[in-house]
Amino acid sequence: MLREAFYDLNRMRRILQIAVRYGFGDLLARARVFERLRLKQPATETTESSSPAQRLTRMLAELGPTFVKLGQILSTRPDLLPAEYIAALSELQDRAPAMPFSEVRKVLRQDLGAEPEDLFARFEEEPLAAASIAQVHRATLKDGREAAVKVRRPDIERVVRADLDILYTLAHLLQSAPEEEAALVDGVGLVREFDRAIARELDLGREAETLKTFFKNFEKRASLSIPEPVEPLCGPRVLTMSLLCGQRISEIPPGSELAQKAAANLIEGAYQQIFEDGLFHSDPHPGNLCVLADGRVGMMDFGQVGRLTPAMRNTLALLALGVVLRDPDTLARLVYRVGASGRRVDLGELRQDIQQMLDGNIEKALGEVDTGKVLQRLLLLAQRYRVALPAEYALVAKAVATVEAAVRALHPGLVPATATAPYVRRLLADRYNLEDLRGGMARTLLQLSSFLSELPQQASQILLDLEGGRLTVNVRDPEAGKRLRVLRYVGLEVFWGLIAAGLLAGSLPAFFGERPAPWIAVLGIAGATAIALCGTAIHFIGPLLRRMSLRRWLERRFGDRE
Repeated sequence: MLREAFYDLNRMRRILQIAVRYGFGDLLARARVFERLRLKQPATETTESSSPAQRLTRMLAELGPTFVKLGQILSTRPDLLPAEYIAALSELQDRAPAMPFSEVRKVLRQDLGAEPEDLFARFEEEPLAAASIAQVHRATLKDGREAAVKVRRPDIERVVRADLDILYTLAHLLQSAPEEEAALVDGVGLVREFDRAIARELDLGREAETLKTFFKNFEKRASLSIPEPVEPLCGPRVLTMSLLCGQRISEIPPGSELAQKAAANLIEGAYQQIFEDGLFHSDPHPGNLCVLADGRVGMMDFGQVGRLTPAMRNTLALLALGVVLRDPDTLARLVYRVGASGRRVDLGELRQDIQQMLDGNIEKALGEVDTGKVLQRLLLLAQRYRVALPAEYALVAKAVATVEAAVRALHPGLVPATATAPYVRRLLADRYNLEDLRGGMARTLLQLSSFLSELPQQASQILLDLEGGRLTVNVRDPEAGKRLRVLRYVGLEVFWGLIAAGLLAGSLPAFFGERPAPWIAVLGIAGATAIALCGTAIHFIGPLLRRMSLRRWLERRFGDRE
């Protein structure tokens, strides 16, 4: 326990020193991180002239595997970071020195209960690839099939857990910073989301289950080839699967017959995952893809996946159709409906911004719109309007943009957006005719469909607010100030009238009691008479005095402040 505490403290110091060296010391100082942790702020500052985005990327790479994974996940969130940061973080490479084979042997023995020589017909000691969390070895199964064996590093879970504790601490400190920018991003929520994502990636047993689902989904499809998990040889830290042998995308001549077939299969397989299965590979970069001899695209490394509910798939279909139709009204309503905002959003302004964004593609023909990039820009607009969208939409936007870039590299003449039509038609069948996408009827029906789908939710929200006492109605009356002054004046007259009546009533017993006291009665009647005279004078002279008062002059000079 004490040893772990010392490790965490030293690791925290090391992280802060590296952050200061890369030029982020001022941010940490404004958030009073050093002061609140009771640590001395390092004096060294960066002398680099590179951009903050590049410095952040290099800093994360130096901090180790946890922070590299954090950077890779942040690169999928254009709704949280500017485009220059997304571009820089996308270049992060998850590479690490290979771990000794003795450690690989130990993990295999602990998870599978036997030595590699007893489990496989052949097992290559040199890894095919080594990353920060795991490395992959080539092997031959007892039945002669070629396999890839993914083995997790034995100490990586402890390292990641310690770094996550530090990230939670730093997120709490930075989020409490007085700067307005700190409130724009939920730092603790972001770390929590990263915690869940990296926990899934560390559990190779869970990845084996995910891989099994993907394999079943594409077993009878001709678009993608998915490795088949070998279940008896899988465990929490070991994943054995069939080996995919193919060419890298960069090795295939663009526009060739194989490239054209692969491009069509890749875009079809990606949309099948998103619109039909609701389970998609969220990091389909070229390093996770290969092209087989028959034109199918092999997809690997299923540590990062996204899941979509039927409602999300329906919303994505509407978004894709709204982008193709260039319909800002539908897009604005959809963004507002699926997001959460702590303040009122001006749909008119949001619609204008979306219209301006779509105008950049006005010269393109129908279907040639870069759907992935447009979806990412929609996420940026949502961020600007403080509308928090579910993370799944950001994952989809990044995945679609990545796939479309790979498709254009393989077959520049293919229009990826046209591949969405069959899936949109299937999801939204019987709602409207998609044959004439340029027609005004399709656009009108799309807007009507979006409006009708929102109406029950909005009515339900109003009823819930009314039931919970959260519904308030503000009424502004321009004459309210004048009426308030009249009421005050009438109230004063009533007040003085009641006092006069009380004095008069109190003096009557002095006249008619058993022991009359005329002098008391005279005082009461005199007081009542004086008040009555003053009230009468105020009634007739008051308006003139109010017009001559300093307060009235100030109100005329500077406006009514009631």
